[in-house]
Amino acid sequence: MIASESNSLCQQAEPYYYDFICAETRELIPEPIISHIKHCNDCQKQVDKLQAVLSESEEHLRLGRRGPGITVTEMLKLHFAYIHKPVTCEIARPFLPTFLDPAFEVRIPTPITVHLDKCRHCSEDLEIIRSLNLSCDQLRRLSQLFADKDTRHGVSCTQTYAAILKVLALNLQETNAEDLRHLCMCPYCRKLLYQYREAWRNEHLKKKIDQRFPCEKVSESDIFDYVVPYGLDPANDQYAKFRESLTSHLRSCRTCLTKMQQLHDTVYRISGRTESGIITQYHIDKFVETKPVSKSDGLYAGFPIKVEVIGQKDKLRIEHPASTSVFGTDKEQGVLTKKLKPSLKLVLAAAAVTLIAIALLLNTQTAKAVTLERIYKAIDKVKNVYIASFVPDRKEPIQEQWVSRTLNINKIKTEEELVLWDLPNRVKKVKHLDNNTVETTALSPEIIAGIQNTITGSLGLMPFYDISDVPNNAKWNNVTDEALSVINEDTEVYDLIWVEKAYDGSLVYKKWRFIVDAKANLPQRIEIYQKLPTDTGYILMSLITVEYLSDSEMQEVIKKASF
Repeated sequence: MIASESNSLCQQAEPYYYDFICAETRELIPEPIISHIKHCNDCQKQVDKLQAVLSESEEHLRLGRRGPGITVTEMLKLHFAYIHKPVTCEIARPFLPTFLDPAFEVRIPTPITVHLDKCRHCSEDLEIIRSLNLSCDQLRRLSQLFADKDTRHGVSCTQTYAAILKVLALNLQETNAEDLRHLCMCPYCRKLLYQYREAWRNEHLKKKIDQRFPCEKVSESDIFDYVVPYGLDPANDQYAKFRESLTSHLRSCRTCLTKMQQLHDTVYRISGRTESGIITQYHIDKFVETKPVSKSDGLYAGFPIKVEVIGQKDKLRIEHPASTSVFGTDKEQGVLTKKLKPSLKLVLAAAAVTLIAIALLLNTQTAKAVTLERIYKAIDKVKNVYIASFVPDRKEPIQEQWVSRTLNINKIKTEEELVLWDLPNRVKKVKHLDNNTVETTALSPEIIAGIQNTITGSLGLMPFYDISDVPNNAKWNNVTDEALSVINEDTEVYDLIWVEKAYDGSLVYKKWRFIVDAKANLPQRIEIYQKLPTDTGYILMSLITVEYLSDSEMQEVIKKASF
């Protein structure tokens, strides 16, 4: 009887665990429940687990330099606000771009992922957005555009007419945030801009294209801000002056103007798509029994949920959870920055009432794990670095590189020459090692911008410039093979694995192995592997060793170069 009473009190206490953690809400808990949690070992253990999960999740998934500090708990509030509620395409649409942010990986089914799984139209919209390869900031603003339901727009169409002409001419700096928002939200003004751009494009059909400009390299991400300027604040755009070479070309290139029209059609077709007729409802079923994992089990295996799907003919289908505990999707998900009202307390009370949600959240990496986010953040703080590149079976490096963010220079040495990119003096110096002659060339603004990207990016220590560029199929795995000789008490080994398509359409499997200083979160050695479909295993293509230098050490390197 005592055990039964204790279990009953534990069940009553479960919805209050989050309030118990938060001092400002603890006073809302009934006194008997507070007393029970304080004196119950089982409840204390569960509270400690929840505390650890929330703390680690916020640290692991905070978006760092990308803007507002959005956390996993805030994201879950948005998703789980729709527990027991019908989810339509209109509700799911603002979440679609967030699925493409590699900073967060959802490993559990939520009311939103359930709709995406069941609705073919939303799933196709997601793949279309994925193909645009937008930046994290662009994905965030696209989410906000999809979520914005305010039809008043703040300003009138008459007021916005002048802005339409400025946007047509790609002079966003001469507009303001309110006009740009209205232009994106108002179907009439949007159509007017489209028609003007189409007329402008037709004007250039007979004009000769500038063959020197690589139109094929102009991506949807490059033109997105000029097609969908929602959320931009031209008054605070510090990069406007660097875009002139692109915008001057876009204004007169029929090929790129066509790309802009196609992107316009794509984005606003998704934004205005009618309902598919698929409505999903996500229900918590706390009495579900979970069993060992089996690969053959279903998408919602082992989760305490059931999913209702109402199709075109309003026939209700109920899917009961299967018998395992692994969520079968592998979508990268981000965080919708438009916050909703439901509090995390309500989310946990509904979704984690049996502590299943706590167990699911424990799938996130531990506080001590080295994550991709931490590596990118650590590299972002590096001032000076020396990178030596090798190929298998060769002891001497095929290339050495010194990069200094402090001095704003990049020095590269090969067997034939020594190259110094000196951005402060806007010159490139090349020393031919066979005769010690030196050539000096002035740098154009475009070349300076390109070299600056190299210096400010991931320094070549990561296969992708920014974490937002990491493909959605990528896996980040801790390697614990005791046979690895590189492992010591200060280092950990991780593999980043992803798949790319070759020009002929065949698959190429990529793997970068990182030997990382676990305290500094910085790579010490990187091994680069590749596997073709015909290969039986990964083949080592090259490897990199890394040293992090002080300012004085970097200055000594430049001094010895003798340019």
